Amino acid sequence: MKLKKLTAAALAAAMLLSVPATSEAYYCHPKVVAGGGGSSAAPWFIIGCAGGVVLAALAANYRDGRELTAQEAWSCGTLFLFSRPRP
Repeated sequence: MKLKKLTAAALAAAMLLSVPATSEAYYCHPKVVAGGGGSSAAPWFIIGCAGGVVLAALAANYRDGRELTAQEAWSCGTLFLFSRPRP
């Protein structure tokens, strides 16, 4: 029940924040940009995560002579930083 209330409050806040600050409405012809649009952060996050997995796998192979575990790979290689080498 508490989760439903929190979800409803978050949706209400998102709708209030999406309303423009001015009450004046005017039509502006949209500019067409070839190849543009959207955020450019998503591809860099995906590339960074894949690169982290590859670097962690190389380090695990060099340091411990092993492969990454599934949990280490799912965390983009960050769990490998906290693992201890085996004797």
